[in-house]
Amino acid sequence: MTASVERVLQAAQHLSPAEQLELIQAISQSLLRQYRQTPSDAIPRHVKRTAPVTDLAQLTADFWPEDESADDINDYIAQQRREDRMRDL
Repeated sequence: MTASVERVLQAAQHLSPAEQLELIQAISQSLLRQYRQTPSDAIPRHVKRTAPVTDLAQLTADFWPEDESADDINDYIAQQRREDRMRDL
C-alpha cells in the first residue's frame, strides 16, 4: 500500500460508518466516471473490461446445497488440508 493510500485509509478510519459508506460510494462513482471516459483504444486488446460493481447485492449468490451444513464444508476443508500436509511431508 502506498503512503498516500495509507494516509487516506487512516483518515477514513476516523469517520463514522455512515461517512465511510458515503466515501466508498463517492470513490465508486468517481471510478465509474473515469471508466466510462477511458477510450477503448487506451486499453490493450487482451484486457477484458468489466464494469465496476455499484450495488453489492449483485454479488449475492444462493448456491449452498440444502442438504449440506456449514459443519460439512468445514469438515471437508479440514480433511483437504490434512491430506495436503501429508502430501507435503
